[in-house]
Amino acid sequence: MTYQPPPPHWTPPPRKPKLGAALFLGIVGALAIAGAAVGITLAVTQYDDKTPVAARPIPSRSAASQVPSSPRHIPRTIETKVGEQVSFVPQDGAGAEVVFAITKITVDGRCTAEYAQKSENGHFLFLEVSVGTSPTMASIFSADLLNAGNLAIVGTDGVTETGNTLSSSPSYGCVPRSRMLPLTLGPGQKYTGTIVLDSSNTRGKLRLTPVGSRSDGDSWQWQLGEVA
Repeated sequence: MTYQPPPPHWTPPPRKPKLGAALFLGIVGALAIAGAAVGITLAVTQYDDKTPVAARPIPSRSAASQVPSSPRHIPRTIETKVGEQVSFVPQDGAGAEVVFAITKITVDGRCTAEYAQKSENGHFLFLEVSVGTSPTMASIFSADLLNAGNLAIVGTDGVTETGNTLSSSPSYGCVPRSRMLPLTLGPGQKYTGTIVLDSSNTRGKLRLTPVGSRSDGDSWQWQLGEVA
């Protein structure tokens, strides 16, 4: 039996790479990267400071900001003479609700009440006041309009004493109740009475600033020691 040598081992020929698919994927990837880069560039350019102002978005304004605000009342300090009448008129201007005058200011007044005490701050100031109210006076004018808590004294040094300081226990017990001006006013009435203040000043300005909407923050000012 004739021996036949085995055939040599067959090696398949090398396969050629499929350049078409690889090239396609490479191109797609490059385009994707390029597209992303373009997108980022556009996003940055859109909000860059070099962009014309007209191209930038304008924030919307609220309706409230478009409505012009009405002029605000600036509180005044009105110089007033002793004996001069001061009138409180409602906003509709129908007529004066309260008319009053400080007819006299006495510095270092003498207390006449039975259990009067010495001044805590050094001096008693007597304010003689005359008041008239209208028959239709609104309730906002009835209470505490001429309360000592609404009064202040500005000394010659510019320091202000407020109503809390001026309203001491000795000032409330300085004169009999029958002589004091009532705190609550009634419609269609006339009053005369005294307001006593306990102050460290004998010179300067007496100032009245009613609280609330009765005067829009305006103040009235009298000279201490002035004679009518």
